Amino acid sequence: MDTAKYPRFLKTLHWSMAVLIIGLLAMGFFMADIPETAPNKYNLYPLHKSLGMIVMLLLLLRLPARWRGPLPAEAAALEVWEQRLSHLVHLLLYVAMLAMTLSGYFMSSFYPHAQGIEMFGLFTIPDITSKSEAVSGYFHTLHSAGAWSFVVLLGLHIAGVVKHRFFDRPESNVLPRML
Repeated sequence: MDTAKYPRFLKTLHWSMAVLIIGLLAMGFFMADIPETAPNKYNLYPLHKSLGMIVMLLLLLRLPARWRGPLPAEAAALEVWEQRLSHLVHLLLYVAMLAMTLSGYFMSSFYPHAQGIEMFGLFTIPDITSKSEAVSGYFHTLHSAGAWSFVVLLGLHIAGVVKHRFFDRPESNVLPRML
């Protein structure tokens, strides 16, 4: 393995999850703007839930793979504060991924009118809780706040990559590690 790059498995998970998460965020914000009285208000929800469960599965694969390594060495050209900020943003991104997938699943599971998560017509992931409009609402609030937090964290993550790629010395460019 090239010690300056992430393993292919982690790169594949990273980019697959990036596309899915950005799509889910866009879809979620779009769905939130559909008026409650619109006849098509809930048409995208099954797709959103199914893709969210795929992200949860990919996260469950990614976390152990990330912990077990091997991972590339720290980018030595980065300042200590940049390395620390990078670690913090990455940690918070993992927390956000976990919080978003779990809050979405619990929101659906508690929601009185949902009956599991239909996975593209192939099978249903069952609800694991009793029904409660109030508790579902609590997880909805968490999910909504998490979405905005996710946008900020993704912005910081992308801004860091752009900074190192275009504004720092060439040896500070971290993007090739994930390509």
